[in-house]
Amino acid sequence: MNSADIREGFLRFFEGHDHLRLPSAPLLSPDPTLLFTAAGMVPLKQYYLGEVTPPNVRMTSDQKCIRTNDIERVGRTARHHTFFEMLGNFSIGDYFKDDAIAMALEFSTKVLGLPVDRIWVTIYKEDLQTADIWQKVGIPRERIVPMGADDNFWTMGPVGPCG
Repeated sequence: MNSADIREGFLRFFEGHDHLRLPSAPLLSPDPTLLFTAAGMVPLKQYYLGEVTPPNVRMTSDQKCIRTNDIERVGRTARHHTFFEMLGNFSIGDYFKDDAIAMALEFSTKVLGLPVDRIWVTIYKEDLQTADIWQKVGIPRERIVPMGADDNFWTMGPVGPCG
């Protein structure tokens, strides 16, 4: 499987779960609080804030992104990049953790063919509800890794939609 197969498999999987496929938004963000589209959910911020009615309550996308808030680290670590794509599945009040986790596991095992006994997940250290859900779908507690805000290299700004 190459990256194009994974990308298309992801988008088709979520379309099969009633998600509307959205095109990638422009790299220059239409959001006045951002210069660039720096995450896959940036184009959806207006829906999460209730400013605009979404075209569907379930959406999926392959969003092209530019990240510059830690540009001085690009090239010094394997995880810092400036241009990349983010695959995303989004619910605007339609489904929550239980369904999102079940779909993530189904995609990983059925589409990608990953063996469930090799899957590890991370959760926010205080979110024990999510750990319980992952356990219910078959991931043992010892493969559920709690992490804090300091462990999240993706931190981009204040907490909130897209933050």
